[in-house]
Amino acid sequence: MKLPITDEHLLRYLNGELSMQEILTLKDQISASAALQQRLEELRLIQTYLKQTSQLQNPGFNFTESVMHGLDHVRIPGISIKRGLILLIGSLVASGIALGLLSLGAFDSSTSLLIEPSVQNKIFEIPKISIPFNTKVLINGIIFLNLGFLFILLDRTILKPLFQNRTVNHY
Repeated sequence: MKLPITDEHLLRYLNGELSMQEILTLKDQISASAALQQRLEELRLIQTYLKQTSQLQNPGFNFTESVMHGLDHVRIPGISIKRGLILLIGSLVASGIALGLLSLGAFDSSTSLLIEPSVQNKIFEIPKISIPFNTKVLINGIIFLNLGFLFILLDRTILKPLFQNRTVNHY
């Protein structure tokens, strides 16, 4: 009786886990098939290689302790405090200028964005699209986003390192 031979059968044969009847059946099928012979040889080479190279080494006595101690000294990459302060000051100055211009009324007028077709067509006319928008609303949105960015920047560059240093020093 011919059985479908899988890698599992071949590995069990190499490990000596088959019964005598299964071994005889498998040997007959292997001798009749060049593909099975090649696959058996590949698996034998892989198994031999793994046995030779898989000598596990036990970690040292204080391996876990040294790894855990090393984690305390890992510096998480991010924005340096100096660069963070420069970004913070620059964003505050930009927000201040925008708020000053806003309070002076520089953005009180409504404007419209005119979208014209790129190609003029004589067969039919494409209408010009005009989208009105208030620049004051746009500037307020930009200032709002900038203030959100400032809070994140303040947290990441000044507050987080300050509180991390406090907790490390107290323990």
